Amino acid sequence: MGLSPVQSVPVLKGPIPHCLEVISKGRGASERLRRLARAIGSIAPRYRGLEKVFDEHLLSFVFNSAKRKAITEHLRRHWFDPDSPEAYFPNEPVAEIYAKGVLKTLAVALKGRQSVPIECWWILDSDSVLLLTLADVERGTAPSGPVTLLIHTPRPSGRPRRGRAILGKTGKAWVSRATGGRIVTKSVR
Repeated sequence: MGLSPVQSVPVLKGPIPHCLEVISKGRGASERLRRLARAIGSIAPRYRGLEKVFDEHLLSFVFNSAKRKAITEHLRRHWFDPDSPEAYFPNEPVAEIYAKGVLKTLAVALKGRQSVPIECWWILDSDSVLLLTLADVERGTAPSGPVTLLIHTPRPSGRPRRGRAILGKTGKAWVSRATGGRIVTKSVR
């Protein structure tokens, strides 16, 4: 198996969540989101090669080619290739779930006159892989603010990795939990 988040970290913002946020902001965001949606739709219904679509339409905006290659290979081996012996969740159609969740988020973000930014987080320790798209909408159609994508998964098995749990400069998370008979709130970074 690949690398796994350290046990004390229940929320992350890895490469795909970070890149989704980056491309959803600034000049040209609407077109970038539309191109990503078209590219994902073009590999339906099995969504084989989703990691290649993410490489071209997400990773290329943020990472250099060596880093992109490593991330893309990690996504293929551990996330999206159902035949990989190193898949984190071998009994779930992760590529299909992920693709459809991202497509829904893109559709909501593009629903108004102008696209709205996407906020994206990876939440660990779920029973299964599921993607949630959340938005406040005006008149039942267009989002009035950012669209949030929550990627819920079981905790991947593998060697714990050290380093920043949240990519980017602005994302911040806090976790409140009962520890040793008291409630403790800690920052995740």
